[in-house]
Amino acid sequence: MKKGLILIFMLVFGTCFAQDLEEAIYVATETFNQNQTDKGLTVLHKNSLQFETQLNTKDEYYAFINLLVNKAYYLDKTNRKKEAIKSYEKAHQLYNDHNISTYDIVEYCLIPLGILYHKTNAYIKAEQITTYYLQLAEKQNNKQQQISGYINLAKLYQSLHKHQQVITIVNKGLKVEGIIKHQKQNLNYIKRKSNLLIKSNQKRLFLENDLIVLGRDIGNLEDLQLHYETALNNEDYDKAFSYLNRLRPLTINNLSSARSRAQFSFQEAQLDFKRNLNDKAIAKLKNCLAILLPNFDGTQLPKTTDLYPENTFIDVFDLWAELETESENALHYYDLSFYVSDLLTQENTSQESYILNASINKGRSEKCIAILYNMFQLKGESDYAKRAFNYAEYTKASALKWYINKKTLLEKHPTDSLLLKEHYLLKQQQQLSNRLLNRPINRAQLQLLDRDSLQLQLITTSTKLKQLQDSINKKYPSNYSKSINITNLKSKLNIDKACLIEYFYGKNNLYQFVFTPNHIDFQHIELSESNKLKISTFIDYFDNASVINNDISQFTDHAFQLYEFLKLNKISAYENVVIIADGFLNFIPFETLLTEQTATSNYSKMPFLVKKHRLAYHTSALFYTNTKPYQFKNSALGVFPVFDNSNLKLTYSLDEAERIDDEIKTEFLMYNAATKKDVLDQINQYSILHLSTHANSGDFTTPANIDFIDSKLYLQELYNLDLTNDLVVLSACETGVGMLHKGEGSMSLTRGFKYAGVSNLVVSLWKINDLSTSQLMSNFYSDLRKTESAFSANQNSKLAYLSNPDISNIKKSPYYWSAFVYFGDLTVSKPSSNYNLYVYFILGLIVAFLCWLLIFKQKTWKR
Repeated sequence: MKKGLILIFMLVFGTCFAQDLEEAIYVATETFNQNQTDKGLTVLHKNSLQFETQLNTKDEYYAFINLLVNKAYYLDKTNRKKEAIKSYEKAHQLYNDHNISTYDIVEYCLIPLGILYHKTNAYIKAEQITTYYLQLAEKQNNKQQQISGYINLAKLYQSLHKHQQVITIVNKGLKVEGIIKHQKQNLNYIKRKSNLLIKSNQKRLFLENDLIVLGRDIGNLEDLQLHYETALNNEDYDKAFSYLNRLRPLTINNLSSARSRAQFSFQEAQLDFKRNLNDKAIAKLKNCLAILLPNFDGTQLPKTTDLYPENTFIDVFDLWAELETESENALHYYDLSFYVSDLLTQENTSQESYILNASINKGRSEKCIAILYNMFQLKGESDYAKRAFNYAEYTKASALKWYINKKTLLEKHPTDSLLLKEHYLLKQQQQLSNRLLNRPINRAQLQLLDRDSLQLQLITTSTKLKQLQDSINKKYPSNYSKSINITNLKSKLNIDKACLIEYFYGKNNLYQFVFTPNHIDFQHIELSESNKLKISTFIDYFDNASVINNDISQFTDHAFQLYEFLKLNKISAYENVVIIADGFLNFIPFETLLTEQTATSNYSKMPFLVKKHRLAYHTSALFYTNTKPYQFKNSALGVFPVFDNSNLKLTYSLDEAERIDDEIKTEFLMYNAATKKDVLDQINQYSILHLSTHANSGDFTTPANIDFIDSKLYLQELYNLDLTNDLVVLSACETGVGMLHKGEGSMSLTRGFKYAGVSNLVVSLWKINDLSTSQLMSNFYSDLRKTESAFSANQNSKLAYLSNPDISNIKKSPYYWSAFVYFGDLTVSKPSSNYNLYVYFILGLIVAFLCWLLIFKQKTWKR
C-alpha cells in the first residue's frame, strides 16, 4: 500500500513539475517578447540553459523550440545573423530529434532560416532548406508556404544567376491554387527581372533586394523598381534617378529592418556614383554604415572587430574602393570586403559553397591586382608584386585548399575525435549530395531513400558539421591561412633549382607572376579579343590529329606567337619550371610552344619548350610549396578493361600493358577483371596506379568520369575516397581537363584524385587512343625505373619519342606526344646507372694500369 501511494505521489509530482517547466518556458519567452532588449536577451539565454537540461516531455520541447525561434527572430532583427542561424538550427534539430510534429516548423523556423542562409551567402544551405520545406508544404498541401518557398527559391537562383531556373520556379509558383494578387505580383516581378538580365547578358543589376516574404503589398513599387533597373541597365542614369525619387517614399514605408534601410541607402549611393556625384555617394555610404553600426560616427572607417557577417558591408566597401583615389585606401576598403566575405564563409560546410564564393570574390581580386600593378610600375618595389600575388592566390582552388587543409590537420592529429568525426561527416555529406542530385553513381548499390529523407539527412549533417567546425576552430584557431608564405616559396624553388610562373586570368586582363629563388617579376597582359583568339586558336589545334599536320607552318607561327604573348622568355634561365595556369590557359599544352621562330616542318628539329624546360603543373602555388617528395616504389596496379568485342575497344591498350610490364613490377586487372569494385578494393595496396581506359571531361549535366569494364567512376565519388598512392597515371582521354569554375579552376579527374589525397599525377588534356600513347608510356616507365622521378620521366619520354627514328614525322606532331602533363613534386633524378658504369670503367682502368705497372716493375727488377 505504501509503495502504491509513493508511486502515485511521484507520478503526480512529476506531472506538476513538467507543467511547471512548460509554463516557465512560456513565461520566460513572453517576458522577453515584452522586453526585447539585450538585457532581456541575456536573461532569456541564462534561463534557456537551465531549461534545456530538464526537458523531458514533447510539450516541454514544443515550448523550448518556440523559445529558440523567438530568440532567433530578435537576433536576426538586431543584425546578429550568425547567432540567429544557430538558434534556428537548434530549434530544427530538436524538432526532428524528438518528433515534435505539432509545431509549425516551416512557418516559424525553416522559412526565416532559409532567408538567413541566403543573406549570409550560404547559398547551398539556402537551396537545401528551401527545397526541403517547399516539399513539406506540398505534402501538407499548405498553399501559402508553397508560394513562399517558390518566391524565396526563385530569388535565390536569381542571386546565383540561374535565370532559366528562376523562370521555371516562378511558373510553378503561379500555378499554385489560391494564389492572391500581391503574390502573383511578386512572382511576375522576379520573372521579369530575370528575363531582363537574360536579355542584357548582365549577371547582376544594381539592387539586391531583401527576399520577398508573404503579406507584403508592393503594388506600384514593383513596376517602379523594374523601370528603375531597366534604366540603369540602359545607362540612362537621369531616368533612373527620376524613378528612384518616386521609389523613395514608397520604399521607405515598407522597410522595417535596418538592413533594408541600409540597402536602399546603398542603392542611392550607387546611382550617385554612376552620375559622377562622388561626394554624395560617399555620404550615402556613411549613412549605410551608420544604420548598420549604431556607434559609427562617420569620421573613420570601422574596425574589423566592429563588423559582422552582412553582405551590405561588402557592397559598401567595394563601392567606396572604386570612389577612392588613393591606392592604399582603396586596397584597405577591398580588404574589409574580403574580411566580411571570410566571415560569411564560416557558415560553409561544403566545397560547393566555397566554389560559389571564390567565383564572387575573383572580380575583387582582379581590381586589387590592377591597383598593385600600377603601383609596381611606378615604384618597382617587390612588395607590391608579393601583395598582388596573394590576391591572385586568394581565390585559386579555395574549395580544394579548404578540404586538403582539413586532411592535413587530421594527419597531424590522427586520434583527435573531433577531427575524425568531421572527416566522417564530410564523406557522408558528399554521399548524400550525390544521391540527392541523382548523380549516376552505382544506383543499384545505393539504398533507396525518400527524397525528403535525403534532404533532411543532408541538412542535419550540415548542421552537425557547422557545430563541429566551431569547436575545431576554437581548438586549432590558426590552422588555415589563405596567404602564401613567400619566403617558403622561394626556399622551395631554391631547393628544386626551379622557377614558378603563375597566371591570373581576369575579365579584361591577364597577369603573370614569375618567381625565382632571388627575384619576383610581375607583368600585365591585355586580354583583348584578338589576344583571346590567340589562346583559343592554339587550343583548337589539338581537336584532332590532322589539324596541325594540315598546316605545319601556320602552327609553328602560332606556337611562337603564343610563347611570346605569355612572356615565357622570363623562364629561359631555368630548366625546372612550375606552371600555375588559370582560366582557359588550363587547356594549353605549354610544352608544345616554340621558343624560337622556325621554318622547318620536321617536328624533331623544332625548338619546342619541352626541349629546354621540364614542367610540373599545379592549381595553386600553395600546393607546390606543400607538396610531398615523390618516393619511387616498384609496385604498380595496372587497370586495362580493353573493352574487347565492342566499338569501344582500346586497340593499343594491350601493347601498352606489355611495355609497362617489361619496366615495372605490375599486377594487372584486365578485361572483365577490371571492375570498379575490384579496383577500389585493391587501389591502396600499390604505390602506382595506372589506368588505361576511356574517360570523359564531363559537361554541364554530367561530371568528369572514367570507365571500368562494368561501370563508371565519377568525379564526386573520388571526393569520398582516401587514397595513398604515390603516383597515379591516367592513360585515358581528357583526364586533366573539365568544366571550368571561375576561381576554382577545372573540375577534372585530376582535381578529384588530388582531393582524394594523391600528390603526383600524369593526366591527359585531350582525346587520344593511339600507338603513340603506348610508346610514350613505355618510355615513361623505363625512365621512371632509372631516374625514380615522375617529373623527369614525363619530359624524357617525350624527348625519346621525338628522337625515335622509327616514328614518322607525321606521328611526331605535338598532338601525339604532348597530351600528357605532370602534376606534382619536382623530384630530382637519381644518378643514372650509366654514371655508375663510367665509374666502374674508370676504376677498372686504374686497376689494370696498376697491375700493368706492377708486372712491368717486376720484369725490370728481375733484369
